[in-house]
Amino acid sequence: MGLNFRLTIVYLSLALLLIQGCSVTSWTVVDDGATDTSDFEIIDTRYYLEEGNNVSPEQPVINFKIKAVNYYEYTQRVKAERYIQQYRPRLGYVMLGAAAAGISYYAAFSDQLLSEPTNPQRYALVGAGTMLTGLSFLNMKPIDEPSPTGESKLLRRTGTIVDADTSDARPYDESIQPMMSINYGDTVLTRNEARSFNNGSISINLADEIDASIFPENPSDSIFIEIRYDSLTTSKEVQVSSVFEQFVIVDAQITALRNEPEIDNNNVLTDLAAGSQLEFLEKVGDWYKVLYGLSETWVSANDVRTVWRPSAFASDLSVITIPNVPFGSVDVEQNIPEILQVNRNSTAVIISNSQYEGDYTERIYGDRDAELMEAYFTQALGVRQSNMLKAIDINSMLDLNRTYSRLANNIQDSLHSAAIYINGYAEIEDSTVFLIGSNLGREINKLNLNTYFSQLAELDLHSLTIIADLDFIENQSYEGVLIRLADSVISNNINSAVLFSSQPGQRSGIYSSSFGDQNRHSIFTYFLADALKQNKLLVRELFDHLERNVSFTSRSIYDLPQTPLLFGNPEIELLR
Repeated sequence: MGLNFRLTIVYLSLALLLIQGCSVTSWTVVDDGATDTSDFEIIDTRYYLEEGNNVSPEQPVINFKIKAVNYYEYTQRVKAERYIQQYRPRLGYVMLGAAAAGISYYAAFSDQLLSEPTNPQRYALVGAGTMLTGLSFLNMKPIDEPSPTGESKLLRRTGTIVDADTSDARPYDESIQPMMSINYGDTVLTRNEARSFNNGSISINLADEIDASIFPENPSDSIFIEIRYDSLTTSKEVQVSSVFEQFVIVDAQITALRNEPEIDNNNVLTDLAAGSQLEFLEKVGDWYKVLYGLSETWVSANDVRTVWRPSAFASDLSVITIPNVPFGSVDVEQNIPEILQVNRNSTAVIISNSQYEGDYTERIYGDRDAELMEAYFTQALGVRQSNMLKAIDINSMLDLNRTYSRLANNIQDSLHSAAIYINGYAEIEDSTVFLIGSNLGREINKLNLNTYFSQLAELDLHSLTIIADLDFIENQSYEGVLIRLADSVISNNINSAVLFSSQPGQRSGIYSSSFGDQNRHSIFTYFLADALKQNKLLVRELFDHLERNVSFTSRSIYDLPQTPLLFGNPEIELLR
């Protein structure tokens, strides 16, 4: 075998070694205090109560669980992990070793030297070359970082460590019952009521435990729940809105449901009767946004009250609607008879205040009452349109005095007759009757009716009839006040009469009921028109019809008294 061939074999072997390198495994200490989870003992156990969930109106159930904290003592040991390290020969050292080995091999096997080496010499040279090559590979360098094998072992003990673990627990004393107390502010709702565990948990449905009617519109306090078991105590504070939802209930006889938060006859969707219930969304100024079906709508805050109820209440809401129909749909608005011929010596005045906001609720059918009376004055009683004087939603004594001036200017002679119809809210202060001015977008003013009546008494008229549909908002009776008001007129004119819709302290009710007639007028004005439709012009006949029907209807619908009053001459005829 030639020298070149042998050298080739040697160098190929060296190249293979350079490419492959080698790997070494070793155990390395990584932790002097590793926890031995298999070597432990329980040294203590403590119990406590925990509130385990959030409360919402859809899920008003609060849970309290009994929990156990176990304290374990674990042994600590030295922890070692096994790693693999890759090595590769250093190229410089390998090349030097290879060069020295090449020289040795050349000397051992060359036949071109001056004296050919003996066999022992050859063996020595080959051995030296091989040793130099091997030594060059012992000086290797590591490749990258050591790689863990995932193997580990715990060695000698170094100490102990205490750790705690929390878990669900069951009652440790079956003879003791958990006790529950619920407070709202300073009000005790439930005190020391016995409860029971169910698999270590106490479930309390707050919507069932608490009467939601106790909460005001804007609760200032929270609901406080306390649970005690043996010596364990825990508590939870929740907002009222986390347990209950707000709804509105209509208190007014009738209120308009609108698509915008403003008083406008064109934005009324329907009318709601007293007792209607709707889901509350938010309050904006003097309006409540409510949910009607799937639509966001508005009602006047003065006509409703808010209540707190469980979420399930929404599925049983009672909405009592009175459809909004145009004028001419009610029986007294139809087929108005022509009782009197058109007469230049008759004048009618309508003073109607129905648009209110803020502290006063809208008088829902006040404008319709005014339209009804105008129809009867002009179509049934012969008042010319030029003599039909109207003052709608007035707010000052100046506005009221203008109606007097216009009436005075219309009087041609002492043969003139006048009828005055007034509707709106009224108050009594210091024995004086005031008509509350319409305050839509304005300050509230009170219009002195005693002064106005005294002005009317000065007119030289053949007959004067005043019809006052006054809604007294104060629940207080004032004896003799209306007598004195009427007397300022009837004492100066024997052919005068004053009709009042009710006594002081009584409301002038609306003649609409979800369970009966829906006549969309005040009870008093409806039956006044009904009497005129029957050709009753004599004041006595008018009053008899009102007296028979108004009080009975008010009792039937609202179970409230409403007693019409008449002062003056009952034998005169309206506008004659």
